[in-house]
Amino acid sequence: MIWRIRERSAFARLAANGQRARAGVLWCTVLLDPPGTSTPPRVAYALGRALGPAVVRNRVRRRLRAGLAVASSDGRLPAGYYLFGAQPSAATRSFSELMFDLSTLLARLPRPVEAG
Repeated sequence: MIWRIRERSAFARLAANGQRARAGVLWCTVLLDPPGTSTPPRVAYALGRALGPAVVRNRVRRRLRAGLAVASSDGRLPAGYYLFGAQPSAATRSFSELMFDLSTLLARLPRPVEAG
């Protein structure tokens, strides 16, 4: 399960304290929750008009959402705040190419530090 980010304060925290990563045509700003937090990951998308018309932006968003749902169920998306975005060339990528970029991006994101 993935929740959406809606609060302005969450976006402000992401901008101020988030760590950034890039892979292919995708980028992500992440702010992880402390270890032991049982809330689901919270995700938002920053897909601007440079990506294309609304139909194209929504298609890219749906594809990212599908890939993140799989990653969340696999445990590759720990609890925290995530802001995903895409370069304009993401509109021309196939689903499998976009999922490859997403899996590479998720591998580059920071991981929570386990206490012990």
